[in-house]
Amino acid sequence: MQPQKWLNPQYLFHYLLWSFFLLSLISDVYPLYAVNPSRFFIYVFSKTGIIISLVYINLGVLYPILFKRKKYILYTIAALLLCGLVAAANSSLERYMTPELTGQAVVWGQFTMAMRYLLIAFLLQITVDYYRQKELLKKAELEKINAELNFLKAQLNPHFLFNTLNNLYGLILEKSDKCGESVLKLADIMKYMLSEGKEDKVALEKEISLIQNYTELERLRKTDAAITFTITGNVNGQLIPPLLLLPFIENAFKYGLNTVSRNGFIKIGMNVDDNTLFFTVENNTPPDSNKEAIQSLGIGIENVKKRLRLLYPDKYEMLIAEDPQFYKVTLHLNLK
Repeated sequence: MQPQKWLNPQYLFHYLLWSFFLLSLISDVYPLYAVNPSRFFIYVFSKTGIIISLVYINLGVLYPILFKRKKYILYTIAALLLCGLVAAANSSLERYMTPELTGQAVVWGQFTMAMRYLLIAFLLQITVDYYRQKELLKKAELEKINAELNFLKAQLNPHFLFNTLNNLYGLILEKSDKCGESVLKLADIMKYMLSEGKEDKVALEKEISLIQNYTELERLRKTDAAITFTITGNVNGQLIPPLLLLPFIENAFKYGLNTVSRNGFIKIGMNVDDNTLFFTVENNTPPDSNKEAIQSLGIGIENVKKRLRLLYPDKYEMLIAEDPQFYKVTLHLNLK
């Protein structure tokens, strides 16, 4: 075993157990053998060795082979037999050190002592196993959350790219002069996704730049639409998971603005106050004739809801307001 492993907290109960045992033993027998140091050390080392054998035969053999495999009756019988052997060995030691000791009281006293230390070690091992199991469950849950988050991120990028390429294709069909600028905006967005999208958190300013690039890309295609993005408060120094807010805006364009030829609008608002992000996206509702858009309105943010539940449990509030004229999502998020 490497030296640094002895500092591991899982060995703490061993240190405490043997410190307690040695202090108790020394305080009990030192007055009896103080005049004869050699007999004192023989007694202490012999007694300690016997009890160590008891504890580690139990923890290393009986506990994992019988108790953990739910063979409780066999474990109890084996533990009692082990205590009996220890009682016999300790009784022989006591009589060797003090020949005048006789009778069954000596054996019974050593048996109860063996039972006491076996029980202490058993209870401490149960406690260690309990907390170790909790740590394993916590680690498994964390791995599950990370896997789910990675899956959600993997879903997001192709979804965004598909929508953006569709928009670019529309500009190409129109033979618009804005195609070149659109490609540059798309390149900036894809660069952000590749460089920052894999991070756990990014600066809020970078996420704002992403949103601005995306809205500008859409504005090139929808020149007559009312698209606004308002930022207030202090966004400096704040962190946020990458690509968390973009799906709200994608959703607003796809199921709102892009379903009408005129009078469409997108209003995006962001305010940061005392580490709390207030984010709103409001868009026109699709016309009654566009049943697919009406049914799909709001579905695009399910991915974000899942990420919020995983990343910010009990630290966010999302409200959705629907009206014949508009659809509005409001998010309050504690960034700390």
